[in-house]
Amino acid sequence: MMFKIYSRILSYALKYKKRIILGLLLAFGVSVFNGIGLTALKPVFDILGSEGKKPFQIGISNDDFRILHRSGHTKDVELLFSKSSFYDAQAKAFEKSKKNKTALTNFESFKAVAFYWLLKMNLFFIDIPPFSILVYTCLFVLPIYLFKLFCTLGTVYFMSSSGLLAVRDMRKELYLKLQRLPLDFYMKEKTGTMMSRIINDVMLISNSISNELRISIVNFFVITTHMVLLALISYKLLIFSFFVVPLLLWPINHFAKKIKGLTKHEQEYLGELNGHLQEFITGIRVIRAFAMEKFQEKKFSHLNHNLYSKTFKYGINHTIGPSLVELTTSFILVGLLLYGGFRVLEGEFSAGSFLTFLFTLIVILSPIKQIASWYNMINRTVAAGERVFELIEKNEEVNQKENTQELGTLEKEIEFKKVYFSYDDTKTKVLKNISLKAPIGKTMALVGHSGAGKSTLVDLIPRFYDPDRGQILFDGIDIKDVTLDNLRDKIGVVTQDIFLFNGSVFENLSSGREDISLDDVKKAAKMAYAHKFIEKLPQGYDTVISERGLTLSGGQRQRLSIARALVKDPEVLILDEATSALDTESERVVQKALSRLMKNRTTFVIAHRLSTVYNADSILVVDKGRIVERGTHQQLIRKDGVYKKLYKMQFQS
Repeated sequence: MMFKIYSRILSYALKYKKRIILGLLLAFGVSVFNGIGLTALKPVFDILGSEGKKPFQIGISNDDFRILHRSGHTKDVELLFSKSSFYDAQAKAFEKSKKNKTALTNFESFKAVAFYWLLKMNLFFIDIPPFSILVYTCLFVLPIYLFKLFCTLGTVYFMSSSGLLAVRDMRKELYLKLQRLPLDFYMKEKTGTMMSRIINDVMLISNSISNELRISIVNFFVITTHMVLLALISYKLLIFSFFVVPLLLWPINHFAKKIKGLTKHEQEYLGELNGHLQEFITGIRVIRAFAMEKFQEKKFSHLNHNLYSKTFKYGINHTIGPSLVELTTSFILVGLLLYGGFRVLEGEFSAGSFLTFLFTLIVILSPIKQIASWYNMINRTVAAGERVFELIEKNEEVNQKENTQELGTLEKEIEFKKVYFSYDDTKTKVLKNISLKAPIGKTMALVGHSGAGKSTLVDLIPRFYDPDRGQILFDGIDIKDVTLDNLRDKIGVVTQDIFLFNGSVFENLSSGREDISLDDVKKAAKMAYAHKFIEKLPQGYDTVISERGLTLSGGQRQRLSIARALVKDPEVLILDEATSALDTESERVVQKALSRLMKNRTTFVIAHRLSTVYNADSILVVDKGRIVERGTHQQLIRKDGVYKKLYKMQFQS
């Protein structure tokens, strides 16, 4: 399961294959040049170890010389021995073994080829003075590390950029998903929790598949290439080192399991803390009005402490694993110093070979430690990935059919045919057997007690929800057969809860559309009785409105909302308690603006104040999810039913 989720995360980066391939090649180049640089230090170790008195030679053991003898290279071996007293001890041992001429095994034949080239290199180096070797080595090492730097920078560019581009795509997918989620999802989820998923969880993933992934790939290549280098120096020492590898792996695996669980809880608490902060900021007036500061402080302290606890435990476990790796590696080094030192004293290989092996092994240990940290990071990333993909996989608001059509100008009517609806989290039907016809260009009012189902009914028109049963038809065409963009382009909504974005007045009224000019916006603002107060703002239509427009009065915000609907110029208009929160003076101005907005449009009006629906062409009385009465104001008053009771309750004085 863990690797399935991590593979899914990596699939976002695999869209940028060219960058990844180039990054992998350059990462391999980093490890190769690093290995060459380390190998090039061997002559330095050998020459300095003998204080420049002995020639530089690549170590060949007595057993290896015997293999060269049995493979027919005896004359070359003896020529090497004759050039320096450096080989006196090995020459004596070689003379004793010359009688052995048994056939080589397949493995020995392979080794003989490698040792032959080493022999040829030693014949070449033995005639060069030690100081010259030292100079040539230094001149050789400088460009090697320059090439390594070039490969490192290239790896950073290609690998990190592909990871960050993948995260960019993931964030965009999450954002687009949020646009398509059903409205009841936003009613249940805290804003801070959702923001935590799209920001904090994705940030964790970002670290894992950009910088951490790049470092881990480089380290993987360093480990593999340097293992080959170690095998060439001394396969016996390498085999000895392998015995303690299980000691390195145990702490990595043990603490990685703990880290995944801790990360999941940590991100959940972080989401809850964000949600609490968002609630606190938006509800600060209520908190102060009801003296809730201590209660909120206690709640925050509890969430904050839980987050601290999980983060601290993660930090401890994340540190202990690599630290145990470091401890076990010290045992390897101590063992190698004892075993390798003994072999050097026995003359099996030179001090330079052993120091190169030891130095190379030390270089590998750091990548192994980082791989341990990366494995922990994978578990942390998977925990964040689970939360991100849980959001991505949620059902969207409505299902749009493949073969949809676009509506022309509406000419006849909007019809509800036996519509039933219930929310996902309840079996109770909110709407039951709703049937109605709204002629184009007419106004239909919906009245009734709170919770009767009025707002839910009009929410079905722009397909914020789909009915469980029944149909909603525009000129006889089921709205499920129409593209969502085309359907919603025909509908304008003005509600009691006005939302204005943090942007200029012009940006709010034009809704971000580039085809809307300033003249169009001003014309709509004049019709909504908003132009005068807009021009009195510091920068007029360029004045930036604060978040939710709270610096404006309720009447001003409502008139901007009406102007926004006028700019859109919809064929169908939904007014949901558009004036209920206004004082009498503001309501009078807004009502004039609404009258202009409603002219020649098919309008659905929801209102608790019956005074606002006297002139509606038809009034529907909704009670417990059903339409119980319908007619004009005068007709419903004469019926002496639910509408008349509502009327008397409001106007009995």
